Amino acid sequence: MKRREEKRGPTLFDFVESKQEQKAERRDASDELYAFIKSRGRATKDEVLKWAKSKGVATADLLRAVERLVADKKIRKRLDEDGNLVYEGVG
Repeated sequence: MKRREEKRGPTLFDFVESKQEQKAERRDASDELYAFIKSRGRATKDEVLKWAKSKGVATADLLRAVERLVADKKIRKRLDEDGNLVYEGVG
């Protein structure tokens, strides 16, 4: 009687390795975003989203960059007279 070979499924280590690869693919767009906002003086949320899309920056990476720039006090979030979110360069 021949022994049937068992196929090996994914293991926990396979999952951990794929998560590490995904983290490595994350992009730090904070310097590029800061340069974009600084060159304009201020940019609306829609303009920033359009810029990110044209540069291939993922939404999660964009949000991370915005929060980093706000925390570093390089940009500030404001509402304009129409109630739209605007990012302003500081300094």
